[in-house]
Amino acid sequence: MEISTPQVVIPLAAGCEEMEVVICADILRRAGAEVSLAGIDGDAAVTASRGVVLLPDCSWEARRQAPMDLLLLPGGAGGVERLRQCSSLLALLRERMRNAAPVAAICAAPSLLAGQGLLAGKRVTGYPGTLDAASAEYRYCSDPVVVDGSLTTSRGPGTAIDFALQLVAQLFTAERRAEVEKALQRPAVYLSSFPVDNGPVQSN
Repeated sequence: MEISTPQVVIPLAAGCEEMEVVICADILRRAGAEVSLAGIDGDAAVTASRGVVLLPDCSWEARRQAPMDLLLLPGGAGGVERLRQCSSLLALLRERMRNAAPVAAICAAPSLLAGQGLLAGKRVTGYPGTLDAASAEYRYCSDPVVVDGSLTTSRGPGTAIDFALQLVAQLFTAERRAEVEKALQRPAVYLSSFPVDNGPVQSN
């Protein structure tokens, strides 16, 4: 039986955290996913938070209505603020969260979900100070990567590799994650640091 290639979309906006964008895109592509960097402001080059210039694969408007298996939101305060201003992205996030379609968010990006009231009853993490650690709406965790159903969140640039590897396990298998991780030559203490909480996600 032919297995379709997982489709991942990463919205790209000025001020995004470049490590999170590049690490996630790279690891997911190594695993075999098709990753689209979709420019919120079209297909022009994007200057990230530390001045690195990133080139989108396509515009968000051209990509947003096509099928995707995962919508992945990178952090970076400026980038997240720009994503917050994109009404079509917010609408898609609401739809995906309502339908339990896979969404991933790292660093400051979980705060975008919180601002839309999309974290009710969820276990979640994010960059320190961007979420309310005492919230009664959601349960804030300090773990590097947190999986709650179809939502996966992580804390920042330093946890991006583990975040991306967790997404590989969800989109493919735990075995594929191990293969990709082994090739990265990480110290043994880090290998498979975080358990795989979910099986392969379903296309939506």
